[in-house]
Amino acid sequence: MQQVDKHRVAEAFSRAATSYDRHNALQRRTGEALLGHLPARAHTGLDLGCGSGWFAPALKARAQQLLALDLSPAMLQQAATQADIVPLCADMDAPPLAERSLDFIFANLCMQWSSDTAAWLDSWSRRLKPGGVMVFSTLLDGSLAELSQSWRDLDDHAHINRFIHEPDLREHLAATGRQWQLYTATEQLFYPELKGLLLDLKGIGANQVNGRRRTGLLGKNAWQRLNLIYPKNHQGHCVATYRLAYGVIYG
Repeated sequence: MQQVDKHRVAEAFSRAATSYDRHNALQRRTGEALLGHLPARAHTGLDLGCGSGWFAPALKARAQQLLALDLSPAMLQQAATQADIVPLCADMDAPPLAERSLDFIFANLCMQWSSDTAAWLDSWSRRLKPGGVMVFSTLLDGSLAELSQSWRDLDDHAHINRFIHEPDLREHLAATGRQWQLYTATEQLFYPELKGLLLDLKGIGANQVNGRRRTGLLGKNAWQRLNLIYPKNHQGHCVATYRLAYGVIYG
């Protein structure tokens, strides 16, 4: 289990609600990869951790009824402008839905905000109807390694969220007692300036660090040092590497 301050997470994503779609390049890539594993037609689907509702139109096209759950009221308001959804403002670690009530669950890059990954996988898989399917993507340990190492060279504070190790994720999936698949991939995003990466993380609300974190603002000298030590490619662009897991659980 990990320490996640859900109040702080909700506030961070609420602040990012109107800017989210300008900074969600990674979420677009991972979500597109998940769509292909969903049924073409279903009665009831769930967009879990729906955020701004970027994928709500594609999901609603597959479901007669689309539920959308998010911890942030502002994100739900934004999602409601994208498609006809049933908004659910709730903590994903406390599912408000009955077991065996969903034909599909779409959970794109939200699992890393759970306080207990094993319980999250077990409880949401129980919400699947027989024959239903849950698809999810999440970040693995080693994501944002360049940024994490640069921060470590700068100070001894935690600046990057902790992400699950692949063997632990596989163990948690096996513990559900259901059929499942898991595959991994690596994605890289490139930024002409480090500021662009940090704005993306802030713009999607992902700058909210789980566990203990440093308080206070980053000083000018520290910012300049971070810019200098951050690794760059031959074009002089800052590279952000994400290790991703894509999972499918069958009801």
